[in-house]
This record gives sequence, structure tokens and C-alpha cells, in this order.
Amino acid sequence: MTFEFTDNEYAARKTKTLALAADKGCDRVIAFGENRSGVAVTYLTGWSVTRAAVCSLDSAGTQMWIQFPNHVPYARRILRDCEIHELYGNWIEQVLAGKGASVATLGPVDPRVKAHATSHGIELIPIDREHAVLRTTKSDEEIAALRLGGQVSDIAAQELIAACVPGASDWDLLAAAKNAYTRAGGRDYICYICVTDMIDPDRDVPSQFPEGRILKQGCVVTFELSAAIAPEYPGQILRTITLGEAIDPYPALIKVAEKVKADIKAAMAPGTNTQELIAISASIENSGFTTTDDLFHGFGMGYLEPVGTSSSRTPCHSPSVDLSAGMALVIQPNVTLIDHSAGVQTGELVVVTSTGITDMHTLQTGLITV
Repeated sequence: MTFEFTDNEYAARKTKTLALAADKGCDRVIAFGENRSGVAVTYLTGWSVTRAAVCSLDSAGTQMWIQFPNHVPYARRILRDCEIHELYGNWIEQVLAGKGASVATLGPVDPRVKAHATSHGIELIPIDREHAVLRTTKSDEEIAALRLGGQVSDIAAQELIAACVPGASDWDLLAAAKNAYTRAGGRDYICYICVTDMIDPDRDVPSQFPEGRILKQGCVVTFELSAAIAPEYPGQILRTITLGEAIDPYPALIKVAEKVKADIKAAMAPGTNTQELIAISASIENSGFTTTDDLFHGFGMGYLEPVGTSSSRTPCHSPSVDLSAGMALVIQPNVTLIDHSAGVQTGELVVVTSTGITDMHTLQTGLITV
């Protein structure tokens, strides 16, 4: 699978970003990224941040400074309508040259840039919050990219499930997922895995890194998996697998989780307020359970608002946001025991349409028994 955004898509993004800057009295934007982090840089240019990357945007065009000379050739091959420089020498002076009295910024600003701006009377004005709101509503091209992210994530999830056999480790499950989405043209985002014993469970959510746990008959595996075709446009799928017949408390946990997920998805449409979605989750607490993870969150080009939780989750998030067409959210009621010794995962990425939602995933839901 491959995917490229059009020049018109990037032009629209830049126009919207400059409009946010203009609202703050700025005619320039500087976006910062470093060490595989920096969604604003990717949003404006398509560059998957490697080491340091600094993007300067104004009405005259786009410039990018990229750290390490061996990273520059690839950038020059894939970036369009962007003047590319190596980040070295007097790059700070170059980035801030002729920028006027105020500049809008996105991402963590390099302290050296802050110091130079202060000494030259340049005010740096962050527009991160406004830009995150801008990114919550997806264009048709972005939705197409998310759909591919869902497909490649499903492919990886299927291989992870197939790898759930006695004697396998959580490292084996991760390898199966990564191999699958890589063969399909996908790229890394996240793959979190939990392995525990159903009789004596000791954890309720997946770990961010494998811990060397070995699968055996009678254990439960939960996972949260995201892979992407286009940078920063992954799917996200969460599932629960048992090796052998599920035993208490897992059937009860998954029953509540699946019902809450289905009811939330059924309620989603333009104009639905997120308070209505949170109210649906009251059945989790009414059943004597709680949650550890979010109930839902915005997704695609960042982890985005709205972020909602069930009422007993600490910290609790209870936003009041009206849904609109084009919003992408992960619905993921992670129902757990009160003491957090056991939990289940179920969820997937959806996009709000004019009449309801469309799923970005097709993998079977419910408890998976192997």
C-alpha cells in the first residue's frame, strides 16, 4: 500500500495554519520537531521527523532545516514545494531572519531559538492549542489515509492473534504484528501488549514494551495496535484474546465493554455532544467496574481532543464538545476490575459522517478465543 497527499491538500493546510497565525498578529509560523516527534512539521510538509527538524512557513513559501546531512537527500526526494537546508552553522539566524516583531510557533521551541528571539526583540507566540483544534476535523484525503491505516492495522492484528499460541512470548507477538504491517507497506506507530493468567491476573492494560512474558493455555492477551501508511495517519484497534475458554472475570468485563462501545458508536452523529457519550459509560460503574484508559479520544495527526473518560477514571476528563462530520475518534472502553488486577481491551477508530459514523476497521470484535 502507498499513499501521497496532493499539492492542493498541503496548500490548504498551510493556508489554514497561516490564518491561525494571522489571528495572533503574526505573518510567519515556525514548527519544531525532534526525535520522531513533531506532528505540525509532518502536517505542513509530509516529513516524518527523524532528528531535529524546523519548518518555516509564510506567504512566500516553506523552508525546512533538517539535522544530519544523510537525512537531507531523502527529504529532497519526497518533499514538494519546500526549500530544504541542513540544520547546522547559523541555522537559528536563518530561521528567524526577517521574521518581524512576532512569530507563531508550533511544537517545543528550541531554547537557543528562544534566546535568540529574546535578544533580538522577537516575540514567539504559540498556536499549538488552536492548531490541534484545526487538526480534529479531517479532509477527504486525510480520511482516505486513515482508512489505509485501519486496513494495515487490521492486517497486523490478525497476525498478532494468529501468533497467540502456548510457548510464544510477547516479543513474538510484537514481531508478528510488525512483520505483517511492514510487508503491507505500513510504518510504526504503537503496539502495546498485555499477557497475564486468567486465574491469577496481575495487570489490566497493555504494556508499552514487551516484558518477556510467555503465553500458556489459560492466559489472556490484550493489545492496542496502530500502524500507518501515511505518516501520522494510523488506524487504532484494541482487542482481547483468550487461550482457551474465558473464565471469570473476563466474560463479564468484555460483555460490559462491548455493550458500551456499541452504544457509544450508535449514538455518534453530527451534533451529538460528548457528554452524551460519557453518560453511556455509566453502565461500567453500575456494573461494579472501572477503567484505566480513555473512553474515547480524537486521533489522526496527533492524539487529539476530545478526550473523555468514564466517571471513575482518575484523572477524569469530561469534555463538552459537539461532534461534527470529519472528526476521527478512537472508541475504546477499557473495562477493568476496581483493583485493576484484570481488564479487557476493545475498540477501533471511527470517523463521523453526515449521518453517523464509518468504521476504519473490519476485524471481528468481541472476545477472541484461540
